[in-house]
Amino acid sequence: MGGAKNCPETPRQKMIGMMYLVLTAMLALNVSAEIINGFSTIRLSMEASLQSTEARTAETLLQFRTEYEKDEAGRAKYGEWWAIAESIKQKSDSFYYFIEDFKLEIANRVDGPKEPYTRQTGMPIYMPGGGDTNKPHAYAFNETDANGMQNADILKKRMDEYRAYITHVDSECLMNKLEQDMNMKKQWDQMQHTFDIIFSTEGSKNQEGDSITWATGIFHEMPASAVCALLTKYQNDIKTTENELINFMFTAAGASQFVVNQITAVVLPQNGEYVMQGQRYSAKIVSGAVDTLNLPQVFIGGKEITNGLYEVTASGVGEHTYNGYILMPGDTTHYDFKGKYTVGVPSATIANLDMDLMYIGYNNRFSISVPGVSADKVKVECPGASVTKQNGDWVIVPKSGKTAEIIVKAEQNGKVSLMGSQKFRLKALPSPEAYVSFGGQVSAAEKMQKSILTSGQATIVASYGKDAAIQAKFTISSFSVKFPNGQSKPCSGGRFSADAIDLMKKVKPGNIIAIRDVKAKGPDGKERDLRSLSIELQ
Repeated sequence: MGGAKNCPETPRQKMIGMMYLVLTAMLALNVSAEIINGFSTIRLSMEASLQSTEARTAETLLQFRTEYEKDEAGRAKYGEWWAIAESIKQKSDSFYYFIEDFKLEIANRVDGPKEPYTRQTGMPIYMPGGGDTNKPHAYAFNETDANGMQNADILKKRMDEYRAYITHVDSECLMNKLEQDMNMKKQWDQMQHTFDIIFSTEGSKNQEGDSITWATGIFHEMPASAVCALLTKYQNDIKTTENELINFMFTAAGASQFVVNQITAVVLPQNGEYVMQGQRYSAKIVSGAVDTLNLPQVFIGGKEITNGLYEVTASGVGEHTYNGYILMPGDTTHYDFKGKYTVGVPSATIANLDMDLMYIGYNNRFSISVPGVSADKVKVECPGASVTKQNGDWVIVPKSGKTAEIIVKAEQNGKVSLMGSQKFRLKALPSPEAYVSFGGQVSAAEKMQKSILTSGQATIVASYGKDAAIQAKFTISSFSVKFPNGQSKPCSGGRFSADAIDLMKKVKPGNIIAIRDVKAKGPDGKERDLRSLSIELQ
């Protein structure tokens, strides 16, 4: 863009040329907001998964500590294993929070808030500067610690150290256990192989086939939101690894000195403790420690139960109890047990998940269950309506009428029985309101930027509003736009016609246009006339 020697560029021309180059670069690096927000959504999903994993680990550690601190025998049995678990926890937490601080540093450089993001405030849900590809790269490769080491190299070093630790846990009790138990040895080797792959920092090939380093693959020309999502993935890996290792240590410790020192009788209901009137209640009675060559004898009411299977026909409604004892071969000790079951009257629970009535032509969602009967054995009918099952709920779509009756049946022992029914009033779907939709946002504003309506992306939609009790899908059939000069332009479907947009561009700010004659068709197939919209152009 340089000027000729006899006609040099003016300062203004140089400025325009520079702006053009900057704009071109921005367009070349542009990443859509949807993609940036997508990375944030992935990060949030992994953070939710992190909480679940941490909760499971905390529960295991509590059980581990309880067994270890119970008494002297517990400390002797679990002592070395508890020390390994504590070390795993400490190493994992240290690396986890190092990555958390790394993410926060990137977020602060990208967004530059007045109050920096900290561990207490946490990462923002969606970073305004999430599309920035320069600052993550600069923080990783241009900034160094006091020893002149790049942040990217520090992260790689920490990753290598953590991988080396979790794949080479050095403990005498663990080594002895792996030598004695080949199944645990196989499980351990598989875990180590998996950890080696997950936390590998080896380089890779890019799309052009060129070799790139591990750090380059993470930070080079990557949007901040994508970098933070990937770092969160590693945090998720750390917590999952921590959970697997601690569970392994707890299991290995518990299995290392297992001794059966007590025998108890166990009641195992075959079809639950809740049965319907007329059904049979079944329960298996077994000893807590079973030797298949020396099965116990089971007695209830002084009579021996064949094969330990207790069955009676459920009669009276309410709770029923029974008791007995078992005898082990060569042992005259009576090991007592008690059992109970509840007999209920056949019934069904019918709950409309949306409201206390039903709409014609609408997917009315119901939660329907029968106590004591599995969901796959429940049958639902509704005369004059379609009935389907979706994601565990029943969807009922009435076609016409003033009332609808839901009839619930259940299959029990090969026989289908009536469990109950309930009637609901039927109403036609109410008419929705007309709104302007742009960029995924729905608005009923009385004032709106003219550029939005003339962009070609704005549409007219019909909705009940996000806070309505029901949400039905409506399709705009047609509408018209009336202009200040009295002209009116028809539009087909939900989009503004080219004629309407051309006239709208000529309307001066402050003038009002009217969206009229709005027609919408709902899921019931009925076309409705919606109320008009008046919009002052800005």
